[in-house]
Amino acid sequence: KIACFTKKAHELSTLCDAQLGIVIFSPSEEILWPTENQAKERFENYLSFDWDTRKLNIETQESSLDKKMKAQEKNIRKMEQKNEEKKMELLFNEVINGKSYLELDARELKGMIKLIALNKTKVDECKKQLQEEDQPIKNNDNNIEEKNDSIPKNNYV
Repeated sequence: KIACFTKKAHELSTLCDAQLGIVIFSPSEEILWPTENQAKERFENYLSFDWDTRKLNIETQESSLDKKMKAQEKNIRKMEQKNEEKKMELLFNEVINGKSYLELDARELKGMIKLIALNKTKVDECKKQLQEEDQPIKNNDNNIEEKNDSIPKNNYV
């Protein structure tokens, strides 16, 4: 039994990359694994460990699962929102292609209003960017005209 126990401890230490030590007291003998010095050293390390610091770093399985679940819920909400936006785009295309807006229910109408407002803001942003890009060009044209005005004109008749 002791041989099986030490074999399992060796496998566990290799698998988990942990330092294990075994101390077995029996009436006839004292067994230390892997060696007497290593077992004593590992036991002393265990006793000298600051458990108050470790408690701060311990994360329970429940809190870990809660974090993962919240992250998944956030991803699901994002996917649902994108899905709803795509539905509204398809519905908008159907209305453009001839479907009557009177056939839509309140949720669909609200979704289309949001879609139109979103598209309007995108168009306004593009318009603003184009105006900003176009303005330096106009200023350059004005500078050219000013330069041309400063050149004396020959009036030959």
